Amino acid sequence: MVSSTNSARIRRALQVALVNAVLGNERIAREFDLLVTDFQTLHLLVLREDVRTPKQLSRTTGLPTSTVTRVLDRLERSGYVRRVHDPEDRRQINIEIDMGKIQPIIDRYGRYTDALARADAEFSEEELGIVARYLERTGSTF
Repeated sequence: MVSSTNSARIRRALQVALVNAVLGNERIAREFDLLVTDFQTLHLLVLREDVRTPKQLSRTTGLPTSTVTRVLDRLERSGYVRRVHDPEDRRQINIEIDMGKIQPIIDRYGRYTDALARADAEFSEEELGIVARYLERTGSTF
């Protein structure tokens, strides 16, 4: 494997970004009286429209189904999600997100979005394309 100075910089920057993201998400989760696992599960549900059943959630997160059930119980009690029977197969449960309820969380991330927009302005569209491609390629590493 060939390593370069930029490869080392990227790896270090990603490690720092991951630590900051984990700690930042923990702080924001607490602001909304959520456990970080619940918060990240909710975040995943917002980002991934293809994850809409407890079984899919368990497979995607690697969490045991018993843990997914407890996470969904807490998110449902807080009003962020609803579990509804699938109209095609009443044995199947689908997870619906209350987007109105999570709007304050989305708004809270506005500072992060603003910081990213300022950073984006420092790069050309071509450079951003390279960064996006790299992150898309490495995003599922963890």
